[in-house]
Amino acid sequence: ASFIFKYLKNCCDSFLNKSISKCVITVPAYFDDRSRSAIKESALIAGFDVLRLINEPTSAAYAYGLEKKTRGTYFVYDLGGGTFDVSILKLTDGVFKVLSTSGDTNLGGDDFDELFAIEILENQLKKDFHSLSEKEKVLIIKRCKFFKEKLTTIEGFDDFIVVDNTKNNIVLNRKILNKSINDLVERTISISSDVLKDLSRSKNELDGFILVGGSTRQGYISEKIKKEFNLDIFSDLDPDFVVARGAALHADGLVNGANNLLLDVTPLSLGIETAGGLMEKIIDRNSTIPIIKEQEFTTYEEGQTAIKIHILQGERETVKHNRSLGEFILEGIEPKPPGIARIKVKFAVDSNGILSVSATDCSSGMQKELEVKPTYDLDINEMKKMIEESIKFASSDMDERLLEEARMDGKRFLNELESLKKELLQICSREELENIVITSKELEIEMKKYNRDKIRELIKKLDLLTRSFAEKRVKNSIKTALVGKKYDKL
Repeated sequence: ASFIFKYLKNCCDSFLNKSISKCVITVPAYFDDRSRSAIKESALIAGFDVLRLINEPTSAAYAYGLEKKTRGTYFVYDLGGGTFDVSILKLTDGVFKVLSTSGDTNLGGDDFDELFAIEILENQLKKDFHSLSEKEKVLIIKRCKFFKEKLTTIEGFDDFIVVDNTKNNIVLNRKILNKSINDLVERTISISSDVLKDLSRSKNELDGFILVGGSTRQGYISEKIKKEFNLDIFSDLDPDFVVARGAALHADGLVNGANNLLLDVTPLSLGIETAGGLMEKIIDRNSTIPIIKEQEFTTYEEGQTAIKIHILQGERETVKHNRSLGEFILEGIEPKPPGIARIKVKFAVDSNGILSVSATDCSSGMQKELEVKPTYDLDINEMKKMIEESIKFASSDMDERLLEEARMDGKRFLNELESLKKELLQICSREELENIVITSKELEIEMKKYNRDKIRELIKKLDLLTRSFAEKRVKNSIKTALVGKKYDKL
């Protein structure tokens, strides 16, 4: 996708005779966060500063100036060459919200062309369209597409079509075209009605239909919509350009409007440092703001009473490759064994892009907070470089993370064994102790190397060697708890 964006950028730069960097990109309403993130990332790599991603139906509504109204509910009917998409937008105080989306990814103008070709060949020339070669089908469909487009401006005409190297005269009019595409148009109406039913809304609750896509030039579609829904239809603008026009108007409003708020998503991921020098992402890049995310962490050392919250920004897996935003110490944590304490970390980014980070000990209630500006002193080139490097080094970064996680698991296991040293001496046999000591030393040596598979293998081996000890320890605890107690027979 970045190559496509680079091509578009070159077109813009050449046409306007100057370098363009800022842009607004429209995407289908059904795109999820992952798809939107990928699109924005591709544009960033191509050299664009993406002001905002907006839904295509929302952009179409902007093109008609509907955002200037106070409120309303609009149906966007988008019929292009290959797909059919419908969306219901709710407008409240100038802000559009997509209530529902649906459609058919295999229904569009190309299907109209084929059905029109079949209608002409079978009813006027008495020929079987499906018996023709693929090459001839393509040529006939292309010719019928030309006829279809011509019928959007005139009622009818006479022309010819070549089949089997023979020129055949034909009579064409809108009635023939409408008959051939009727079933598909009815299908679009049915899908539109189903979307309203799924939302438990009636057509009386709609304030208008917005037509998008070149195929909506067919007057027959407007007739069907008016008959079924009896609503105002917005179709004055060129349906091929209405989405792009809306995006351009929206971009102008962002740059030159009174509410010049350009940041509506987090440009880079936000998180904290965890044991082993790793970054744990709490708010992912391209998350819509304002946003609040919480995540629980725990202590690493025995009896730990304080924890450092190191706030990071970036896309890499380790602290050293990301940007430090600040840090604070949460003190007063109740001393407990490692992994028992619960520290709730909350990240909140407001509409102005200000990040507030708080950490709370769930047991003592102790809390501390820090406020930072993630985008301070960070330009578009730095963000672009960070994202490009995260892609370039993704594999090696993940290898490094997995190695560090294996080392931390090994260290945690060894620390636990050290804390249980007395019990190990009391419960385990001489042979068991020797095996545990030998394997522990092997693990300590291996943790200084770079083979995470070997570390994992030794952790697993140590786990098996200490399993007997764990079982005996549990039995001893039960016996101690039952001493001196009497129980009636059932």
